[in-house]
Amino acid sequence: MKKVIYLLFALPLFLASCHDDNKLPDVSLDVTMSGQTDITDKGVVVIPQGTPLVIEGISIAESSVLKKDVALGGATYFWDYQLLNTNIVQPFGIKIDTSSAPIGNHLLQIEIPVLAVGYSPATAYIAYKVSIVEPEETPENPDEPSTPETVTITPQMKAN
Repeated sequence: MKKVIYLLFALPLFLASCHDDNKLPDVSLDVTMSGQTDITDKGVVVIPQGTPLVIEGISIAESSVLKKDVALGGATYFWDYQLLNTNIVQPFGIKIDTSSAPIGNHLLQIEIPVLAVGYSPATAYIAYKVSIVEPEETPENPDEPSTPETVTITPQMKAN
């Protein structure tokens, strides 16, 4: 008898979600990164070995929803399919040390929950092909600091 009573308590949980759950927000994201020497026309991020790749932030570029009604739930980073870190504090940045990464092609994946008022929760997935190349030669004038270029990239993606 107790089992039947417990099942009756659980019944509202199954009935609570009767509206259309397939309504997803239409969102584009901006990813601001530095440390790369080039981004090819095919979207490959080129980084000299030993130079840190810094994702400075991820933000909403465009949205079908008002920006105040949309939020990002953090960012989880993967390098060659292995978990690097999760950052739940805006702007969701990370610093990736490339000194131990072998020269060649790698995959950087970012997974970001997208929460919008009136929409079902969604997850945005971004993937970058990263090419680690031989380290650059040291500049002839060591007194002159080299500042890495910061680039903001809007991936061709939709959160659905």
